[in-house]
Amino acid sequence: MPEVELHCKIDEQRFSLAMFLGRLLTGLSLLYVTAGCLLFYREFVYNMTALRVPFSVTAGFVLVVLEIFCALFLILGWYTRWAAAVGFVCSSLCAWVFFAGDLNKIFVALCVLLATPLLMVAMLGPGRMSLDFRHAQNRMNKMRRG
Repeated sequence: MPEVELHCKIDEQRFSLAMFLGRLLTGLSLLYVTAGCLLFYREFVYNMTALRVPFSVTAGFVLVVLEIFCALFLILGWYTRWAAAVGFVCSSLCAWVFFAGDLNKIFVALCVLLATPLLMVAMLGPGRMSLDFRHAQNRMNKMRRG
């Protein structure tokens, strides 16, 4: 019996739209988590101190600012793979601090729900609707010109 080779045909426009929507919604959810940390910043820093994080005020500020930049980079599609990886680490750390180190079901659900789209973006890339694609396109045009 001969082997049959099947190929998956992907519509690149729909793929790019799906990646854009995934990046947009994930970036907005990261901004939502960050807004929660900022609105309750006193409790956030208090939890960091209770968890014995060194330089808790500075570490909390850096963590929140880093998460904001990761969310914005995801939405814009700039350094997308790095933003997805760092965004997952930052959001997990923010959730760990926000829940005061209590690994409950909400914490695990939050990490799993954020890991899914961030892992997808980190593995597949940003798609055509991103600054990464525009930058790569400009770089190729410069190489062709000379």
